[in-house]
Amino acid sequence: MNRIGIFARRLLPAVGLILTLSAVAAGQQDAGVLQELEEKMATLVQGMSQAQALQVHYLSPSQFRQASENLADARAEFNGKRSVKVLREKLNRTEAALANALRNSKEAKKQLPDLIQAREDALAADVPTYTLQEYEAAESQFRKAMEKIENDDLNGAVREGKKAEEQFRDAELKAIKISIIGPVHEQLKEAKKAKADKYAPLSYSRAQALLEEAEKILVSNRQEQAQARRNAEEAAYEARHAIYISNRVDELRKNDENWEKLMLEFEAAVRPAAEAMNFQPRFDSGFTEPLNNLTTALQALKTDRRDLNEQLGQAQKDLGELREETNRLTGQLDETRQQEESLKADLAAKKRLEEKIKRIEDLFTGDEAIVLREKGDLILRLAGLSFPTGKSEIETQYFALLTKVQQTMREFSGSPVTIEGHTDSRGHDTINMRLSRERANAIKSYLVANMGIDESRIIAVGFGKSKPIASNDTEEGRRINRRIDVVIDIGDALY
Repeated sequence: MNRIGIFARRLLPAVGLILTLSAVAAGQQDAGVLQELEEKMATLVQGMSQAQALQVHYLSPSQFRQASENLADARAEFNGKRSVKVLREKLNRTEAALANALRNSKEAKKQLPDLIQAREDALAADVPTYTLQEYEAAESQFRKAMEKIENDDLNGAVREGKKAEEQFRDAELKAIKISIIGPVHEQLKEAKKAKADKYAPLSYSRAQALLEEAEKILVSNRQEQAQARRNAEEAAYEARHAIYISNRVDELRKNDENWEKLMLEFEAAVRPAAEAMNFQPRFDSGFTEPLNNLTTALQALKTDRRDLNEQLGQAQKDLGELREETNRLTGQLDETRQQEESLKADLAAKKRLEEKIKRIEDLFTGDEAIVLREKGDLILRLAGLSFPTGKSEIETQYFALLTKVQQTMREFSGSPVTIEGHTDSRGHDTINMRLSRERANAIKSYLVANMGIDESRIIAVGFGKSKPIASNDTEEGRRINRRIDVVIDIGDALY
């Protein structure tokens, strides 16, 4: 018994050591597996983002939803440090569902290209805003076609797709008519109410004819929206013109003296232009002579201007030749001295530029803006500015921040500026693109109005969700992606 006891006492530490080493080895193995699965999860997250950019969530909604749900479960499993087996299974299911969604999406684009284009055209025409009920019906039919694709029923998909395509096209045409033609109908109603058909029949009839032509264009070829819009705008002008004439005629009919007042009013309108051309108009024989004299004077002024432009062109040509000669002579200077002076100037300019940028970085707090340099651009990422959901109005609480933006722009007074609007990935692509453009334009309008600068110096661009800087899968990431970037071209702004 004593020998057995002694042996047992010696054996127990060895057994403990073996168990400890086994536990360490198992832990290392689990850590390696988790790292592998984490890398796979990151790859799938990127794949889901790319698939969404390719509209896969519309073209294969069921499979994409399964992939999203399994990926969310996998994240929860990973963050909760639970079963490795369950985590692997969820990731495998995500991978399989995503592969199916991509395959279905490719098949949908192959079998139903006209339907997909019809849907994109409808969104471009802002159908959800103008004809929401028709849009929702077309979307429902669209989903039926996609379900057929997911069930490998290609014939059914084509059949349902044709119905959806027709619905999208009808909704698109209706939205275009409402947006382009609708306001003109209202103005013609106002003209009718003002008795323009009686007192201004020529202008009223022209407005009607232009509107009818615009409607014909849209029915025959909705792609010619530009011409239809021009006709509609001209029709609206003629309707307003008819209202004005009708009101004046109605006023003239009330008192015979009004006719003389009208003639005197015309004379008063012509007189300043004539006097500006250095002659006194006389209206005792009507308007023909003074208007002819004014036309002759304007033609003479136009001729003088043309001659001056020709002289200016010759002078600029001569100046160019002189500059070329000056450059040729300057080029003969000692090359080493020229390089030395150029280097000194560049170093001094770079130092001034660095000091200027440092002042700008100190101007903003971290909550207001992030100052970035990218190639030849200085970027103010306005982290402290946001808009109400779906809106583009600037709230007064951000005026102080925009004042600092103005100070920065004054530091580079000769540099062009681009205002970039960005959104997160939620919502329709077309609506996001428009909203980001409207927000960028709101910032541009504010800066132009408050700085008194030429609006051509600032370009406003909307990128929608196309340029994220963070993941759209989290609220924080989406908040970061909803941003305004003020991009100042400082490539030549060395002084």
